Amino acid sequence: MGHSKIVAAAFAGILFASGQAAAENLVYSGVATTSDDYALGVLWSNALAEAGSKTRMTVVENGTVSGIRKVAQGEVDIVGIGAPNYLDAVEGTAQFEKDPPRLREAYKDMRVILSIPTGMAQYVARADSGIHTFRDLDGKSVGIGRPGGNAGRVSEILFDLHGLGKVNAQRLEYGAALDQMAAGSMDATLVWGGIPMPAIDNASRGTALRFISPDPKTQQAFRETVTNGQYYVYQEVSADVLKQAYDGRIAVDGPVYFWTFPFQIMVRGDVDEQTVYDLTKALWTNIDRIREQSIALSLISLDTALEGLSGQIHPGAERYYREIGKLD
Repeated sequence: MGHSKIVAAAFAGILFASGQAAAENLVYSGVATTSDDYALGVLWSNALAEAGSKTRMTVVENGTVSGIRKVAQGEVDIVGIGAPNYLDAVEGTAQFEKDPPRLREAYKDMRVILSIPTGMAQYVARADSGIHTFRDLDGKSVGIGRPGGNAGRVSEILFDLHGLGKVNAQRLEYGAALDQMAAGSMDATLVWGGIPMPAIDNASRGTALRFISPDPKTQQAFRETVTNGQYYVYQEVSADVLKQAYDGRIAVDGPVYFWTFPFQIMVRGDVDEQTVYDLTKALWTNIDRIREQSIALSLISLDTALEGLSGQIHPGAERYYREIGKLD
């Protein structure tokens, strides 16, 4: 999987009403440097620093599958992971089918801090490739995400559901895929993120692009096929929203559908209650400033923080939510 890229470094500590908490050096693993959960981790660590926290948070990039495995192995403390992906890990399904029992037991011990709105799986093609619908990907070269990642598995399921005979699916990071599209050696790629997505925006300035999407009529079959499919949805985004987000540079043929799911921030179960309480409080105390940093993060809300969870809430987070009246 390569080495984790440490981007945001440690910060120092907070004095709490219950006394001084023991210093903690926590590692927070985001999906990618451009993902919403990664941005949240960086801003969260800044909030801890500015509050004078004894808890230090280092933010790294690992992807979903590698990130949760690193939690189970004790290399990472906090991770962003989709609700269905977490169940796959616990149940030993999908990419986690070959994980040993010791990892699955460690997954079961993880606990949730909050749920956040996150990005979507967006498919974008070269406008000159003749691709207007998902079925037009037949026989084309398509980037489907990093090796071993969930996006590639889901994309291949969608190819089958749309009856595609053969797709030259390439497992590589979407940055590299967009570069290949610019060079004319790739027709389309999946990109994970919010709207507007900076990587897509930058690519559209040099290459004519078009958004494509799965046929919305396949959603039920998709949810019945993918593991823990009850958590997956096709999110509809209007042509007007996409045109506005990208200043009309990217072609759209009506509403576009991107697949996504609830996303939760999870912590190792053995991180002590007071530390997680303080982490949770620091986040929500500074949420207005965090929301100001991006459109995607502006959607984080206490009203939806506990929706769509597939794991148990950490006792420290639970104590904070009860304290502010979000849990009975």
